[in-house]
Amino acid sequence: MSMIPPLRKLQYVLAVARELHFRRAAEKLHVSQPAVSRQVRQCEEEFGFEILRRDHHFVALTKAGQSFVIDLDAILDRFDNDLRQAINKAQAISRQTASEYVVAHSPYAPPVVRRIALRLQQRIFREFRLRFRILATTEIISAIRHDVIQAGITFAPIQDEDLVVSEIGTDTWAAVVPAIGRFAHLRTARIEEFSGLPIISNGAERTHPTLFRTLEEQCAARGFLFQTIAEVSSPNEAFDLVRENVGVVLLPAGACENPPPGTRVICITDLAPLEMVMAYRPDCSAFIPLFAERIRLSVGHERTHQHGSGKNNLPCTG
Repeated sequence: MSMIPPLRKLQYVLAVARELHFRRAAEKLHVSQPAVSRQVRQCEEEFGFEILRRDHHFVALTKAGQSFVIDLDAILDRFDNDLRQAINKAQAISRQTASEYVVAHSPYAPPVVRRIALRLQQRIFREFRLRFRILATTEIISAIRHDVIQAGITFAPIQDEDLVVSEIGTDTWAAVVPAIGRFAHLRTARIEEFSGLPIISNGAERTHPTLFRTLEEQCAARGFLFQTIAEVSSPNEAFDLVRENVGVVLLPAGACENPPPGTRVICITDLAPLEMVMAYRPDCSAFIPLFAERIRLSVGHERTHQHGSGKNNLPCTG
């Protein structure tokens, strides 16, 4: 055989092998039955062995054909994977050439982090174009893995060993409550003080399961069990329900930067801080880890400037 048959011919062979019927294979391939028969016969002549045994009533694989089809199926699977990697690599090179990056962030990520990112672009990374998207954490992870976005800002833990996860700061948990009522005088509280109250879920069970489980475990250890009555996908939805006295919502404090009238934000003092992170692929452009590091330093500088402390902790507003 002087050359490898075209990929299309091999696909014809696989189609007939799977269907064991030339007409059905042709329908799957959207070609005529004679075209399939001709291409399969040409492959057999080029390979030097019979792949299919045919008569007027049935089609079956020969012993040699069975072995060949198994190997061919594996080869084409590897080809599909290799082709996808080649496309992803070329897309990444194309984006780097254009110096454009898409960075997603959780709807619960503090607005100050996005402002810092935009400020860094304008002052330091002016040659790069950044586009921001809001995605749930599970969507961020999937989009990074498929190279739809180049990085994502959210909260740890992220259980994906294929991604690099860089800390960029910390946040605290806060409870958003009605402005009038039993919590009207509080600026800080322990989680036990909310025991038994209806809780509005911040949607983390759907959008960030590991973070939600971590919160549940911390609360359960202190005798606080969730009684969820509603679920929201953004801080604004949560604020609306709190204003209507539906319940109390637990959110990252940084997401409560501008609570609307009728609500109050109370810092939870006995829950472990939230770790804010930027996630990205190990083979990403060198710009992304550099960008993550500059965000981390800027968050730390802002904390020091505002509160005289070196901790990268966004304040609990009230």
